[in-house]
Amino acid sequence: DGGPPKYYLENGKPKGFIVDIVKWCLNEMEQPYKVNLYPWSRAYGVALKGEGGIVGLSKNSNRLKIFDYSDPLFFGDMMIVVKKGKEFKYEKLADLRGKTLGVERGVSYGDAYDNAVSQGLLKLYEYRHKNLALKMLSKGRIDAILIGPGKFGLQKVLKTDSTLNENDYSLLPTPIKRDAKHLGFAKSLNMKEFIQKFNAVLEKGRRNGVFDRIIEGYL
Repeated sequence: DGGPPKYYLENGKPKGFIVDIVKWCLNEMEQPYKVNLYPWSRAYGVALKGEGGIVGLSKNSNRLKIFDYSDPLFFGDMMIVVKKGKEFKYEKLADLRGKTLGVERGVSYGDAYDNAVSQGLLKLYEYRHKNLALKMLSKGRIDAILIGPGKFGLQKVLKTDSTLNENDYSLLPTPIKRDAKHLGFAKSLNMKEFIQKFNAVLEKGRRNGVFDRIIEGYL
């Protein structure tokens, strides 16, 4: 529920371009559905129990053992945000050694990232709310935070909190990851046939430019 403009709550209602892409596909399939947006850790827990699918799931080797994945819904750059004046050169994960990195609780950015965390290369501060993480960054309590997709992710947070000053922050030019977001179901649900049908409709929407128009409406 906290990933604008991909997925978020507005006046209690699910919004976001990934939400709209999934809803378009399910409507095309004439598939009944219900969308509930939760904090990521809760949504992930619901999906693990097989109580529903999960939107916005990234791939890593451990999750591939647990979930069946749709084709990518969206590719988005996960950017590194730093305090203005505290920029540093970033080309690879090793460049973050010794720095405290603010990340959304429970999120994975792939095997290389997970391995760097397990080896102690990355020091993490797990946040629930991006605006509070940005405030910690501006006070120098952490060195950087991860926000996506691209610059739009940062702009969206800045617009939702008038106490934040966009001049306090800089985006490093190289993303930490080009992240693919999927629809995923626990393997226990046996949804492979459904996913095949979903992928066919997903390709239709992508080919016809429907999704480009949906994304442009948010960005």
